[in-house]
Amino acid sequence: MQVDDKLICRFLKEHDPRGMEVLFEYYYRPLVLWADTFLNDIPAAEDIVQDFFVDFWEQRAYERITSSSVRGYIFAAVRNRALKLLEKRDVLREADGELPVLADESDAGWLTEEILQAMEEEIEKLPPRMREVLKAVYIDGLSYRETAEKFVISIATVKTLLVNALKRLRKVFSCFPRFFS
Repeated sequence: MQVDDKLICRFLKEHDPRGMEVLFEYYYRPLVLWADTFLNDIPAAEDIVQDFFVDFWEQRAYERITSSSVRGYIFAAVRNRALKLLEKRDVLREADGELPVLADESDAGWLTEEILQAMEEEIEKLPPRMREVLKAVYIDGLSYRETAEKFVISIATVKTLLVNALKRLRKVFSCFPRFFS
């Protein structure tokens, strides 16, 4: 059987459980990889995609889509769930400032200053808009909506810029997982 969105939608419209099975088999892996591009966390991406499929079936969302919109709908829905999870996590806001245990406590102040200075330098290396949005949200404490209004961009753009900024910072500071896990 050749799988395509038309076949999936036909099964779903007929309330045939094979529709969900085929949809799941066909799109599960690409959706997990898509969610992981935002989260950088495969287990969380898998959870999001699995929850999406459950909600999609239980809420009968398949009744509102067509074969031409199914792909866009499911990828947008998973992206939105990933961004909501990131918003809940708000990694930098949750950082409580604790450092890894050090052998010599006198090094703690130096290490903290060193990390903060390195973070400031890396933030300054970000592209201008990405840097402005990151500072607005994490330093100025603006909400995503306020940031979007300030820079006359969409909330989705704010979230995308933040996700990309955090990815870059995570890569640079991967040796400090406490701050960017």
